[in-house]
Amino acid sequence: MTHDTRFSVRFQSNPAFLRAAVVYDFIPLEWPGYLPGVVSRVDYLAKMARLRSFDCFLPISEYTAWRLSELLGVSRSRIHVTGASVRRSLYELRNRLELGPSPYNGKKPYFLIVVAGDARKNPEVPVKAVRHLNLVHSRPVSLKVVGHYDDTYKRNLLRLAGHAEGAGFLEFCPGISDEELVSLFAGAVATIAPSHIEGFSLPVVEAAVCGCPVVASTCAAHLELIDQTEALFPSDDSTVLSEKLEDLLNEPSLRASLVASQAHLGSKFHEDEVGKRFWSSIAAAVANRRPNVTVSARPPKPRLAFLSPYPPDRSGVARYTAMTMQAGEKLFDSDLYSDAPRPLTFEGSFRDAGRVTSAPLINGRYNGVISVLGNHACHTTTFETFEKYGGPCILHDARLTQIYFQRLGEEQFLKFAAKLLGRSVSREEVQQNWLQDRDLPSLFLEPIVERAAPLIVHTKTQQAEIKKRYGIDAHVTTSCPTAFFEDEELTTSVKMAIRERHGIPANSFLISSFGIVDRVKGMEACIIAIEFLRSWNIPAELRFLGCADKPKVDSIATMYGIAEHVRSGYDFVDDATYRDFLIASDAAVQLRTYGFGQLSASLTDCISAGLPCVASANLAESCDSPGYVSRVPDKFSPLQIAEQLALIWEAQTGRGSHAAARAAYLETHNFDYYAKRLIQILGIA
Repeated sequence: MTHDTRFSVRFQSNPAFLRAAVVYDFIPLEWPGYLPGVVSRVDYLAKMARLRSFDCFLPISEYTAWRLSELLGVSRSRIHVTGASVRRSLYELRNRLELGPSPYNGKKPYFLIVVAGDARKNPEVPVKAVRHLNLVHSRPVSLKVVGHYDDTYKRNLLRLAGHAEGAGFLEFCPGISDEELVSLFAGAVATIAPSHIEGFSLPVVEAAVCGCPVVASTCAAHLELIDQTEALFPSDDSTVLSEKLEDLLNEPSLRASLVASQAHLGSKFHEDEVGKRFWSSIAAAVANRRPNVTVSARPPKPRLAFLSPYPPDRSGVARYTAMTMQAGEKLFDSDLYSDAPRPLTFEGSFRDAGRVTSAPLINGRYNGVISVLGNHACHTTTFETFEKYGGPCILHDARLTQIYFQRLGEEQFLKFAAKLLGRSVSREEVQQNWLQDRDLPSLFLEPIVERAAPLIVHTKTQQAEIKKRYGIDAHVTTSCPTAFFEDEELTTSVKMAIRERHGIPANSFLISSFGIVDRVKGMEACIIAIEFLRSWNIPAELRFLGCADKPKVDSIATMYGIAEHVRSGYDFVDDATYRDFLIASDAAVQLRTYGFGQLSASLTDCISAGLPCVASANLAESCDSPGYVSRVPDKFSPLQIAEQLALIWEAQTGRGSHAAARAAYLETHNFDYYAKRLIQILGIA
């Protein structure tokens, strides 16, 4: 996967060929910083995804085999571990090598490491261990370093050693021949294999071939080769390593024991033995192949992966995703990756693929992996995955201030905001303004718009706002209701029956507000508007259907003398009660003190129910509201709200008068339409 795949692509799709893949490791995915940017990570994941189309896998270690199965879901029956071979020349040179003096008889016994200039190879720990050894041992001990490294790498190791080049225990041996390497192995007290992570470790086997014991870190690949506890150490613990090395210096019998117990590695990984395992696996795979004779009457549907909240998560985003997958059943197959608690509570035709991870990006069978993002903590893991790899993104919120603040914490958020804005940022402006959706200098969408391909939003006003601020062309699906009604549900008789069930007076003017109740949703203005209406002899009753600070609501209503006419609760109402009040109400009020083109699922549900509504102008515009949604300015007053509600009261029109406008709205504001737009935007229609 480190090479250009274009040459082999033409063979991979040909059923006449057995497709076999030699797999070394997944270190680029697992070692932090190995893949430095989004492009390199996506490229690597795309190559991993192609592996799924292979018939036979030949990993070089059991560890790599395990990761192959875990990451790509490959059956173990298709995996055959071969190991990696030591070149034949080392065996031939070892057989010709004359028996030299004991490693303990020289003036300066030495240990050996064979590493490249790569942080995961971890030469620093052996340098620290041998430096300590020289402080406690009776005679000097050297550490010889074989490999390829640049001046910066050498300077760092010399700094750790505490001496200049050629002036202490650390010796560099670059560009040596195989004959010199065999001699170095044979003359060492031990070889140290310190890597943090490996797919296989050739120096371990090379040392065994040359009769040199190995002390190795406890990474998974090493543990397959070495099982003697006296020869193992944690890769980040120089103290334990120093103790192991000191034991070897003091006990020649321990060295002899390790040589004997590790000697079998030489024969196991000879070219001939690895070759036999390789070709016998290929032969078995050929013999077991079954030609693919399945004939499909129709092309398969596209398969999409959604990384998203899902019910029982209490959010509009969760419900949106559920209804999108349900409506798209005829157009695409859906796999859901969600951190929502199980069991999932919304029935739909999809596969529950588990929690949000990078697995769908590696999977390779998806026509699109869609990250669904909103301004709430339940999106955290999806954010983390999306920020690493990018891709298609459905953006549910117009600003992401709160989630970045929650994810980063205050200190890191201040740095994040300062970097975006190119100026210092104070705690006061964040706490008192931005987190209250006031005077936002940024929507904090920058990390999203940079990585989204494509970026999908729900309103034309949000599309225009993003274009204005970021110069990005987002795609618009449609602002769908999540509640739909048959005409028979919206009759006066059904309305009266629901009112009676909930104890609502038949002759009252019932006004409902749906969704979270707080200041930015016009909570106080709505309550004062009710006071205006009642002073005008309009029998107004207000119900807040959503999470509220009930004591605060009650306090404000009491202050204006209308406590008995305002009701709220601490939590969201259940779906049945939500629908009941959409039918039983005479009017609704849906307000926001900020704009940015934000979708309101509650307002679209009011429109779906044909319920006359008063909404702030930007909100009404964003939801493509029909004529029975009355607009007040975004900087509204209680009087303006009350005046519009009074006009609805005076009109006394039933739901039937809005039937044509409601039907026209629902023709394009529904999830069937949404699903079609989605696959058009993804280019898989």
